[in-house]
Amino acid sequence: MSLQGEAALILRGARMQSRVIGALIIREMHSRFGRHYMGYVWLYFEPLLLGICIGLIHAWRDRPAAFGAFEFHAVGYILFFVFRGILNRATMAINMNKPLLYHRSVTLPDVFYARHIIEFLSCTGVMLAMLFGLFAANGSLPESPLKMALAMIMMALFSQGLAFLASAVTAAVEGSERVVHAVTYLLLPVSGLFFLVEWLPDWLAQMALWVPTVHLFELLRDGQFGSRFRAEYDLGYIWGWIMITHLIGLAALRITRARIGLE
Repeated sequence: MSLQGEAALILRGARMQSRVIGALIIREMHSRFGRHYMGYVWLYFEPLLLGICIGLIHAWRDRPAAFGAFEFHAVGYILFFVFRGILNRATMAINMNKPLLYHRSVTLPDVFYARHIIEFLSCTGVMLAMLFGLFAANGSLPESPLKMALAMIMMALFSQGLAFLASAVTAAVEGSERVVHAVTYLLLPVSGLFFLVEWLPDWLAQMALWVPTVHLFELLRDGQFGSRFRAEYDLGYIWGWIMITHLIGLAALRITRARIGLE
């Protein structure tokens, strides 16, 4: 086959899979909310409400005075919600969508891509609304919106790799989905949401930088506050985690599909 023919074949396959993912997005939205349009509002309102509540709870603290405690925590929680939303919804994805897998054009990763696109777009919309509200309230603007966008994208990709692996585990081990939900809450205090690395003693800062999400929160706040603090993050380290979690997670999904006897 010529190079042009191979390119046309790849393009045709990509168009088909994009249509499959688009259909899965529509199905996911209908299965989650049905004809109750308030559900679509809740898709955006939930992360916005939780972000505002977290910001208000911590607004009395003086530590992030250079930034504003509300702004620091509210914006940070929206990034954490990307992680939490993608990972928690992965636990039942295989069982809920198993009948679709009898269609050869639908793959297990497609099911997750559809869900993750919904979560990412809703959190992105909430982030934009939060930033607009902060600008309207006190005139604050992010110093580098591109860095904030990169933090959101990388958090979604990192969470997606973990979601692949978590879904394979929960499909194999009954009841393990409860552990996944608990872990997302246990990771909250060490994720980087509530602190900057420069606040920590050197020995604790070195330990914190082993946690991948800490780098992503540092990147987010570098885009948000920039020159007002010294950011500590390594993009290569995060890309390494993204690659490793995707390789292991996709392999686990392949084993899972074979195990449930659909091929």
